[in-house]
Amino acid sequence: MNASAYELLSAMARYWFIGLALFILFRMILSVTREIRIERAVSDEIGEMGTGVSATLILMSDEDRKLKKGKMYVIEGETTIGHARKCDIYLKSRSIKDVHCILSRGQEGLLVVPVGNAFVALNGVPVTKKALANDGAELQCGGLVFRLRLEENDG
Repeated sequence: MNASAYELLSAMARYWFIGLALFILFRMILSVTREIRIERAVSDEIGEMGTGVSATLILMSDEDRKLKKGKMYVIEGETTIGHARKCDIYLKSRSIKDVHCILSRGQEGLLVVPVGNAFVALNGVPVTKKALANDGAELQCGGLVFRLRLEENDG
């Protein structure tokens, strides 16, 4: 192997991590901008939903068996469910995405909107865009199953 080929390989080996770091940064930026677009679209769709405590989710089952069965989660206004700490309902489960779905109370029931390609089912039927849940409905987010309890909505 001649000296110029060795120098070229040496330079490539020294600086390959810069290219890799730039690639990872680029992918992260794309991912974050996609999530922001999705959150804005969902917020626009939910629009003028009510605020205040209007519903609770009761954990019925957990495939990981890490969360306490029967635990109640309060839904206030627009509520995000996910594995990210920024979510209103933070769930530490392998089957939950960072921002898994968004819930918001309307006059007819609870609007359920999955984020990205997160698996959400309502009464056993997969939700792809959005769905309306009523009192007593079964909501599945990944491997977690909840029972929905709606309170009377005054406005």
